[in-house]
Amino acid sequence: LVLIMVLLFTLVLLLVFYVINFVLSIKDMGKNKISAFECGFVSVGKIQNSFSIHFFIMMLMFVIFDLEIVMFLGILVSDLSSYVSFLLMIFFILGGFYMEWWYGKLVWVI
Repeated sequence: LVLIMVLLFTLVLLLVFYVINFVLSIKDMGKNKISAFECGFVSVGKIQNSFSIHFFIMMLMFVIFDLEIVMFLGILVSDLSSYVSFLLMIFFILGGFYMEWWYGKLVWVI
């Protein structure tokens, strides 16, 4: 019985807060408010005015290396038997970095 009362109280409180938030919120329906926002670019116009593919490649490399850092943290907290996995991962990371440097993808000049 107490669990049902707590559940009902929670649902009523949730509904009250939702209604208060809806009533007190500012409803500005201007053109800028309802238009799509695409990372600072105007969403209407020619498709040729889009961002450079170089920045997309840099973002992709950042995400990949960020995931590798998370994998490093997982290896650091494991036991001594994962030393070979750690060396193999270092080898692949350095190999990927060398390939990016060799193909000129690390140059920031567009």
